[in-house]
Amino acid sequence: MKNNLHPIVRRVKTRLALLLHTLFFVAAATQNAIVPLLPRLSHAYGLTPASVALLLAAPGLATLAVSVPAGVLADKLGASRVTIAATALMGLAALAQAAPSYPVLMGGRLAFGLAYGILWTTGVAWLSSSGEGSAHLGAVATSAAVGMVAGPALGGIVADTLGLSAPFLLVAGFAAVLVLALHRQPAAIPAEPAERGSTRAAIRVAPTRPGVVAGACALAIGGAVGGVTQLLIPLQLHQLGFSASATGVAFSAAAGVYILVSAVVVRFGTRATTVRVAALGALALALSLLPAVLGTGAAVLVGVLVLCTAPRAVVSTVAYPLATAGSEIGDGVVIGLLNGTWALGLVIAPLVAGAVDQLAGPNPAYLTVILPGVLASGWLLLTRPRLEARAALNFV
Repeated sequence: MKNNLHPIVRRVKTRLALLLHTLFFVAAATQNAIVPLLPRLSHAYGLTPASVALLLAAPGLATLAVSVPAGVLADKLGASRVTIAATALMGLAALAQAAPSYPVLMGGRLAFGLAYGILWTTGVAWLSSSGEGSAHLGAVATSAAVGMVAGPALGGIVADTLGLSAPFLLVAGFAAVLVLALHRQPAAIPAEPAERGSTRAAIRVAPTRPGVVAGACALAIGGAVGGVTQLLIPLQLHQLGFSASATGVAFSAAAGVYILVSAVVVRFGTRATTVRVAALGALALALSLLPAVLGTGAAVLVGVLVLCTAPRAVVSTVAYPLATAGSEIGDGVVIGLLNGTWALGLVIAPLVAGAVDQLAGPNPAYLTVILPGVLASGWLLLTRPRLEARAALNFV
């Protein structure tokens, strides 16, 4: 009986992992599908760069608010049921974004941010509790990377062919299918109940955990770089005559680099999930925007998109396994903390860059990410020995 049980359990886990990775792909694609549509939305509703930045940052704002509470819910109520509910919310948010109304569109973006923050926290926790373990969580970044780079191309092409609402209607259909498929998965083995006050414990312990500190710092820089490039580059390419489809393809041109680097980092496993790798990746990510400060041609802008993909892949792939390895608190809480810092960068950086763009143009606006990113990653590199020594004492 045991010999027959093992292949069945393995198939169930494989099917669940496939569904969750598909969910991460759809969520990331939806997050980025709006990027090539921003110039058309700006023209349709008469938006300023700051207003476009708010539209782009709205999901990050909602993600920032919900990430840590979602992690607590995942540890206490079960990651599976919360993930399924968030997937349903993602579908409803997509329908709202398809409406020809700016207030409804903004509401849909906020609702999508809530769903995104929840499922990116509880979905990863569900995957971890299914037996994948923290060492394999880096593969989540690969799935999201495919969606992140495919989303703009698919969104631009579908919108140019079928209209601005079509990409979001398509997402709503995918979300409905995923809700039904995930609901049919067997219930996970209940975990030990999370201790009361785990959120306070996580906040207290986090500064002593180099993995959490490095992952949070690197993801904050990653969110900031992603938000600013999504805001400024589409508007600049539009001024250079790029259509929504062409802009989407430009954003997806780096797909091969991103996916390849992420896959290589996953293959390296624990050898790549170190504070040093995360800090160097974050530093390279911040510096990758420098060409955009010096030039505004199409080749420069597309080159920046390609240039920043490798360090973004490294940062996104190593952050989660680095933070959750050997965690003495719930995975949901740790992942929620990391998602919160990512959302913080995604929210603040585009708003500041949009304001600078209105006052001084797009070139200096990139400095709003480069300077803080270099300072933060440099601090992480300098404090790495002390953080790792403190962590070694904690594990003795």
